[in-house]
Amino acid sequence: MTNKEIDALIEGIYEGTITAYVIPERLYYMIAKRLLEGLYEGYGATMATVELVDEAMLTALRTNVFQFSAAKSYQQLQVMSEKLAETGVFSEFKKEAKQVFEIYNKTWLKTEYDTAIGQAQNVVKWQEIEKTKDILPYLRYSAIIDPNTSEICRPLDGIVAKVDDPIWQKIAPLNHFNCRCLLLQEFDAVETDGRQQIADDVEKDMQPLFKHNPYFTKQIFDKDHPYFQVPGEDKEFARTNFGLPIPKNDNFVEL
Repeated sequence: MTNKEIDALIEGIYEGTITAYVIPERLYYMIAKRLLEGLYEGYGATMATVELVDEAMLTALRTNVFQFSAAKSYQQLQVMSEKLAETGVFSEFKKEAKQVFEIYNKTWLKTEYDTAIGQAQNVVKWQEIEKTKDILPYLRYSAIIDPNTSEICRPLDGIVAKVDDPIWQKIAPLNHFNCRCLLLQEFDAVETDGRQQIADDVEKDMQPLFKHNPYFTKQIFDKDHPYFQVPGEDKEFARTNFGLPIPKNDNFVEL
């Protein structure tokens, strides 16, 4: 969004024409466009490996991105409205609202974009795993061990389990923001004793966003993400995608 559009958004909130219940499509589509770019980059929709493009899967992931974008729009407008109630004075409110906009749509959106890439890449990886699990039935968790290795991934490094082991429903990478871990397919291996306990222990420290395998849930952003958590009186509104459409094609990006 341009500075002029951001100013108009803030003025609309101040005047009461824009609220968490009257979400401007421009804000919603701006967020969705960026996250779809991450989804398509990670999924490889423009890559030569078109045989891996499962249209049903891609449609489900795309829908999830729009739902996430709507929830994100709702949440930030709620926060801005709270700032307005706290300040009251337009000049003070504008300063606070711009800070909220920066956090949601630059700082956090960058991280969410990277997450969309990584989660989509792992969906494709799992498609490959499922196709070859008869000849490569084992997976080995491989973490990059260096000073930046997270305390979530370090104890998982080297764990071996069969492809169909339920632990991969929860601890298949990505397991946190900027996770660098991989799953390596192997023909013959010995499964790790106590692997379920190790997985249960690290899961306690994982954010809800990562406690799922996007291949099986068909979601880039899990429904336990804080954006999707709304008060009881707004749950029906949330079920309507916060009153926002989910376009059937990507022509909206020209808006």
